[in-house]
Amino acid sequence: MPDLTDHMPDTSFLEKSMDLLKNAHRVHSFVLDCEGNPLSLGNNGYGQLSSARFFPFEYREPIGGLLCTADDEKILDAAEPHIRVCMEGVNTLLQRELEIQQMSSEILDISEYINFLFQLEQKLLGIRKLYDFCALLVSEVSGKIGADKALMSVRDSGDDTISIYRNLSSGEAAGIMMQEPFSLALNKKDTVLSTLKDGTSVLVSPVVVKEGGIGCIAFLRSPEKRFFTAYEKKLVGIMNHSISSTVETLRLYDNLKQLYLNTVKSLAAAIDAKDPHTHGHSYRVARYSMAIAKELGYAEELIADIEISAYMHDLGKIGVSGALLRKPEKLTEEEYEEIKKHPYFTGKILEPMRLPDFIVNTAVQHHERIDGKGYPYGLSGESIIPSARIVAVADVFDALTSDRPYRPGMPVEKALDILCRGIGTQFDRTMVGALLTALQKGERVKELEDIYPSLNLTDAALFDRFLGEWFTEPAE
Repeated sequence: MPDLTDHMPDTSFLEKSMDLLKNAHRVHSFVLDCEGNPLSLGNNGYGQLSSARFFPFEYREPIGGLLCTADDEKILDAAEPHIRVCMEGVNTLLQRELEIQQMSSEILDISEYINFLFQLEQKLLGIRKLYDFCALLVSEVSGKIGADKALMSVRDSGDDTISIYRNLSSGEAAGIMMQEPFSLALNKKDTVLSTLKDGTSVLVSPVVVKEGGIGCIAFLRSPEKRFFTAYEKKLVGIMNHSISSTVETLRLYDNLKQLYLNTVKSLAAAIDAKDPHTHGHSYRVARYSMAIAKELGYAEELIADIEISAYMHDLGKIGVSGALLRKPEKLTEEEYEEIKKHPYFTGKILEPMRLPDFIVNTAVQHHERIDGKGYPYGLSGESIIPSARIVAVADVFDALTSDRPYRPGMPVEKALDILCRGIGTQFDRTMVGALLTALQKGERVKELEDIYPSLNLTDAALFDRFLGEWFTEPAE
């Protein structure tokens, strides 16, 4: 059980006071623990307990006290002023020790928080998506401060709301955010430590950017557990400035990325417009390419880069005569050689833009072939970047199924037959298989939902047939 010596390492003042009481007043004193057991400290024997008085130590929890005994009450009456001076001194020392312990604990907490914030910053450093940032933040901070539930709700650059809930339904979260601590935090633009109507302890911090408040982050602890502390509030408050700054940066990043993509789309549309028969071609190639990449399990960021590459795949045609692109008759050998230069021109146009090599190489290599007979560089097999092999399949499939000056768009079955027969020579087997699987799912694939209905498809079962014929290993 806790006693005085657990909380006051230096007991010399008390021992001297006990000696003084014995020598000056003939009062015997004994230090007892919280259960009344005597400690060896200053134990002079119980003596005659004809008169006794107990003086408890003042601390945040019971730790015992000082039992004073004498032959009669008059001796204790005379000694009591000295006893109380002794107890006041001991209690002052106890209070000082308590303050030192609290300060030490606070220093350790602050050190731990600094270490946590540093590690959290390292984890958040490479994140470029606002949703991923919010999800990781809620998870990490909840674990650190022992929150039972948490939520984060912010508006992204397009004014859509990103909502992250931890152990909460959307309905529960909506009800919680209607309560006073949330409006108070947004009005004060500062972290609020409070309770909800049911007694739940809550920490609410607003997310504020230059344009004003755009959301909040909140952590909850059930009424059965202790309330959040001022130091936990301080941790969330310190993070609040960094959170708001990072959210603003990510929203700006999203804005720039969307602006960039819209510019690329506009440029691709301008190129497609040079030939009315290729209207929407770049858009469809981008959608097919994204569907293939998604089937292959590519990361979202990589799929976004493939989308940009696909929009840029015919950029070099800007340097090709519009009359040549629109020519309804079969091209001469010279004219075809001129058309074949467009991937090279694409590379030259993109070179000064300092885009990632991945995007440039995907756009430039989409006419290379697995057998090395493609252009512009005659690359073969694995030397062709995988994303270019994806765009190659998407490009040819759309070209085959779309109307051209010299022929109407082919039925899907005929186009797939050409793709499958080109496996290993012109096309990568894996990419063709992924396109087939995506087409088999049809409008359930988000990337295909607006282009799938326009395909000339007479029998949806043909996908199973092609997959069975071309992508099933023969039995041994």
